[in-house]
Amino acid sequence: MHAIEAIVALVVVSATLAGLARALGVHYAIVLVLGGLVLGFVPGVPDPRLEPGLVLFVFLPPLIYAAAYGSSPQDLWEQARAISTLAIGLVLATVCGVAAIAHLVAGIGWAPAMVLGAILAPTDPIAATSVLRRLGAPERMSRILEGEALVNDGTGLTIYTLAVGAVLTGHFSLASGVLQFVVSSAGGVAIGLAAGWVSSAVRRRIDEPAIEISISLLTAYVAYLPAERLGVSGILAVVAAGLFTSHQAESLLSASSRLQLRSFWDVLSFLLESVLFLLIGLQLKGIVGDLSGGPGKPLAYAAAVLAGLVLIRIAWLFAASALLRLASLRRPGQPTAASRAELLVMGWSGMRGGLSLAAALALPLSAAGHLFANRDTLIFVSYVVIAATIVIPGLTITVLVRRLGLAEDEAVVRAESDARVALAQAALKHIDEVAERHQLHERIADQLRMNYTLRIQRLNPEANGSGGRAASARARQARSLQRELIGIERKRLAQLRRQGLISLQSQRRIERDLDLEESRLRR
Repeated sequence: MHAIEAIVALVVVSATLAGLARALGVHYAIVLVLGGLVLGFVPGVPDPRLEPGLVLFVFLPPLIYAAAYGSSPQDLWEQARAISTLAIGLVLATVCGVAAIAHLVAGIGWAPAMVLGAILAPTDPIAATSVLRRLGAPERMSRILEGEALVNDGTGLTIYTLAVGAVLTGHFSLASGVLQFVVSSAGGVAIGLAAGWVSSAVRRRIDEPAIEISISLLTAYVAYLPAERLGVSGILAVVAAGLFTSHQAESLLSASSRLQLRSFWDVLSFLLESVLFLLIGLQLKGIVGDLSGGPGKPLAYAAAVLAGLVLIRIAWLFAASALLRLASLRRPGQPTAASRAELLVMGWSGMRGGLSLAAALALPLSAAGHLFANRDTLIFVSYVVIAATIVIPGLTITVLVRRLGLAEDEAVVRAESDARVALAQAALKHIDEVAERHQLHERIADQLRMNYTLRIQRLNPEANGSGGRAASARARQARSLQRELIGIERKRLAQLRRQGLISLQSQRRIERDLDLEESRLRR
């Protein structure tokens, strides 16, 4: 099968399985991994061998940039202590814990065992955060998990490079390793900030959505490539660039550009994630074929490593939370510590993804003139643990969240509605000033007042719980009627187009306005 045909086939299968996942009510990553695993053993299905460099270059920069761009530097700063304990402290604890399990249970040497720990240390909680937000769990849980995943990729890959280097050279210096870790992290962040600044400076002079979207995509690679060439963390460079441009987005982009940019990154992230998760599932057949003694013992090793990963993560979360709680007592004004239920859910959300698989497949074939010790076993154990951490928590986290009473956080919904009301009230207060400054006709000012007053009336029952069920019912009825009227507008618009009374471009502009209005009503 030619490369272009394989890509088309992967996208078609990914879209089909993602649609099945939606029908089943589970995250598409779970169905894609399982579907790829099953398809991999179907006779006649090609066995795609992932080129690690290709995965690291094609998939990871845009995915990480999209995640960073969609994050809030303010939220990350507010949860900086919790995130740092996970992205640095937990990564180190995971590397050491997994290495100890691999050495004691599987008899793997310490250096290759450390490599396995570094492979499995970074998290990829895509499915977990999706479920948490859909169920209305406390928002800080998703923010912490996403912040952890953003930072621990760079931490894990840096340790991975040091561990592989120790296997290749046969010796390791702790002082040199710590220095290299600091230089790699700081250098990656510096290059990422520079790339973000250049991107922002260029886009500030452009008001063309297509060009701005192209520059946004290129920013991920402009940050990643120089960092990798200079031997520093390309992952952290992309994170820094994404956070910087995200912080500048409000003053940098027009409303039209922001809407199109969000849509672009949503679609691109979905396509890349879908293909990557499907490829993870398709790898198993080839990985099993590389095992000389069969998969029996490696499966047992993988089960032990998986159990260790979960226990280490949960234990670390509870211990770190207790320390942070003590620190908060001594320093008033710090964010409140997470509850035990929240800690348990975050502990169960330690999924692994494409970065770990790419790191496993990137292991060199030889070291110091000999075969890389336990390479096939390391790759197999990594794959099984990656797949298990996606599927098992992904299928059970919904039940866990509901059992622990974390679903449907009304405070989050109410805060959003309160914010929308506050925005409308702020605009309403300034209508007279704006009307006088621009010398608006009184009828126009009255129309503006009516628009904002109606918006407040529509939102107010949801914002503060006042008005009772009758007011909420009236608000829902009004939204339903507005959607029905928009449908009538669409039918009339189509008639005008068929009669040749408006151009295609005019039709599309009007459709876009109707889409935005309907989207606002559905929220």
